[in-house]
Amino acid sequence: MNFEEDTIPLDQRGRAGLQFLGSLQVYTSRELLEDARQQFAHQPEAERLALEFQASGGVGEWRQRLDQARQVAERSVEYRFNRFYERYVAEENWVRGLTAVERKRDQFAGRQRAVPITERLILDPDLAVPDYHDGVEWHLQPGGWEGYDLAGPMWSAAIMPYVYSRGGNAAVEVNDDVRSHRREVLSQFRHEPRRAYDVGCGGAGTLGIMRSLFPNAELVGGDLSARRLTDGHAISERMGWNITFRQEDGRHVAEEDNSFDAVISYALHHEMPRDVTRAILREMHRILEPGGEIVINDIPPFRVVSPLQAVLLDWESTYRAEPFFTESRFLHLPDTLARLGFTAIEEFRLRPLGYPWITRAIKAG
Repeated sequence: MNFEEDTIPLDQRGRAGLQFLGSLQVYTSRELLEDARQQFAHQPEAERLALEFQASGGVGEWRQRLDQARQVAERSVEYRFNRFYERYVAEENWVRGLTAVERKRDQFAGRQRAVPITERLILDPDLAVPDYHDGVEWHLQPGGWEGYDLAGPMWSAAIMPYVYSRGGNAAVEVNDDVRSHRREVLSQFRHEPRRAYDVGCGGAGTLGIMRSLFPNAELVGGDLSARRLTDGHAISERMGWNITFRQEDGRHVAEEDNSFDAVISYALHHEMPRDVTRAILREMHRILEPGGEIVINDIPPFRVVSPLQAVLLDWESTYRAEPFFTESRFLHLPDTLARLGFTAIEEFRLRPLGYPWITRAIKAG
């Protein structure tokens, strides 16, 4: 059984409210945004901007390019309405998702309590929350990852199946079900892992799919969030996946040198400064054995998308509580991995708009 099927159904009212948001997301991204793209392409600056976005440049140059492209985009009424609806859906996700889950609180909370804590969940109450992470309400989620005790069910039973599964948000293409991405990304490993580490795992979303693909692998996930790890552990124990979850900073993990042959990083690095990404990748290099592989999935860098697509991605930093979205897209991951001692470095897209964007590499022997 897939863990996404192992949930409690919402009532009709809850489903209807979330389905409306998913449909609105599709409409605004398919109809309004497509009109905005055509209008952008006919602006006198479009050709010059397209060439500039293909060129290398420092952070200051990239910010100037983004500002110019944004000014062009904002001439379009359709673009401005699209951004309005995007923000509306981003806020209403939590209003309607939380309300729908609360009406089933007894069932969701009861299921969580029914799973005993085992030695496979290792929490660290003394772990210091990094400054860059502290207090951020990621994706506009009230209270951040730790702010709501039923955040896990809200994601898996409400927002993910009824809104995010429809696509059209951020870098995701319209009608592209993000739930299928994890399997596609994990299929990019060039070998079958024996022992794999999921850095910034959140819950069991990626590790659960990994268990289905690699049934004999030893799986370990690390994350800062005690709540998300606890949710992931509960699902894993209920499903019999035998996954270890550890609360730890990805820059300092409790693993031996050369102890894993695979590392997965799924949609993590856009939620941290570039220096933190570099430190985490250095740590992942340490725990990988020679010949071991890292597969990274994240938002595409600005250098591989159109000027208007870059504007849409940059918008997330200011209006969707993703403070490092823009900064992280300036980082050249292949160069960073090469300096750390990785080889056989590749990067490529799995969809035309660029997401999922894959970077994979092997630790040199």
